[in-house]
This record gives sequence, structure tokens and C-alpha cells, in this order.
Amino acid sequence: MRETYVRPPLVAREATASWIILWRFRLVALLLIAVVVWLGFQLFQQLSGASAQDPGVEAASLLVRSLR
Repeated sequence: MRETYVRPPLVAREATASWIILWRFRLVALLLIAVVVWLGFQLFQQLSGASAQDPGVEAASLLVRSLR
């Protein structure tokens, strides 16, 4: 006689709280928006030729460096 697979009994568990899912989504969305903004700024600097001689655009990074 051949043995057959017997599925183990299912163990019930409580569903994940909906507020955890919501805040996880918000956090991931916020991080993705921040990455897109940062990449857009980097792309703008590359395409516009902004450099240290152009203080209008570079002033923000100089300000951030001075705060460190």
C-alpha cells in the first residue's frame, strides 16, 4: 500500500492590523517620493550645468554642508 501526503492542520492566526499596513504603505510612498525628488534635483543639476560657480543652485548644498 502506498502512503499519501496528508496536509497538516491549519493553524488560525489573527489578521494583521489594518493601521500597520496603512502606515507601511505611507512610509514606502514617502521614501519613493523623496528618492524621485532627489533624483530630479540631481538630473536638473547635470542638465543645467550647475556648478560651484553658479551659487543660485549650488547654494542649497553649500548651506547643508555648512550645517554639518
